Amino acid sequence: MPSETIKVLIPRLPSADALLPYLTRIDSARTYSNYGPLHREFSTRLAQLTGAPGVTITSNGTSAIELALRIRARSGRRYCLMPSFTFIASAHAVCNAGLTPYLLDVSEQSMMLTPEIVEAALPQLSDLPAAVLVVSAFGAPPDLASWKAFEAKHDIPVVFDAAAAVTALNGVGEQPVCVSLHATKVVGIGEGGAIFSSDRELIERATAMTGFGFLGAERVSAIQGGNYRISEYAAAVGMAVMDGLPARLEALLKLSRSYLERLQGKNVRVQPGVGDYWVTMTFNVVVPPEALQATLDRLDSQHIEWRRWWGLGCHRHPAFADAPRCDMPTTEALAPRVIGLPFHDRLSEQDLDRIAHCLP
Repeated sequence: MPSETIKVLIPRLPSADALLPYLTRIDSARTYSNYGPLHREFSTRLAQLTGAPGVTITSNGTSAIELALRIRARSGRRYCLMPSFTFIASAHAVCNAGLTPYLLDVSEQSMMLTPEIVEAALPQLSDLPAAVLVVSAFGAPPDLASWKAFEAKHDIPVVFDAAAAVTALNGVGEQPVCVSLHATKVVGIGEGGAIFSSDRELIERATAMTGFGFLGAERVSAIQGGNYRISEYAAAVGMAVMDGLPARLEALLKLSRSYLERLQGKNVRVQPGVGDYWVTMTFNVVVPPEALQATLDRLDSQHIEWRRWWGLGCHRHPAFADAPRCDMPTTEALAPRVIGLPFHDRLSEQDLDRIAHCLP
């Protein structure tokens, strides 16, 4: 029996040597927060990465969602429609924006909310929703075009929680796309987040809300906000991450493809496009129900860590057990079978073989 445990995730942030040039710049400028020069440069590089015309950097991904919903949600309405199958931060962000999560099912194939699922739920609601929060599943690119058409048809604002999808975004429009810059993400700075949009007024308002609602040069709070900024030190980490991003993406792509090669002939499936046109910091397989327990038992016996990164759905958490919701047969059947496998730069070929051997 193997004695060494294979960890499920080992994040890596830039080394001290990579950070030093940016720390030296901070020492020279003596600007430590309040949208300093590194903050502005990091914003520009994020915009270039995603192709988004506008960027607001926030203190974390949850606050990015909260601010976007506070700006876009229809006033006087209560519910924010969202999938139950998501990380619990999504539901907390909805509540922090003063809304009530209304939990919906997801698509079996994409693991995401679809316009069709929302349209089927609308007649069941007693009131029109304030917004829809669409969650990208584990870093997969969201279907921006379909949701743009949905908003135009129904006049219901859409906000995207694309926490792990910053390197998979393309064609960002007016609907805000929120990402996480947590240490466990491809562009990880420790703690941080961002809002992307082509709506210049939305970005200006969101940025003001990260700094106590100050608009323009005067220190006058024009709108309600808070302190949702990052420091220059966090921006320094971000700059070093961007310097090393091409190499990181290449390594993640190679690791993803190594997994895909080993999954040939296996009775599991992966998300469409993973390891092909997008990568992230996790690797999930969907295990058939009849093979689930035996698979988990084999992983455990081989000392291989695994995770249900999103648990069994927000409705299974005590804090949201009473949240209004529609029937969720797909979530109930799918969530237990989405298993996160080890995925990091310390995995050897032998480790990958050992992991694959446990899969049905």
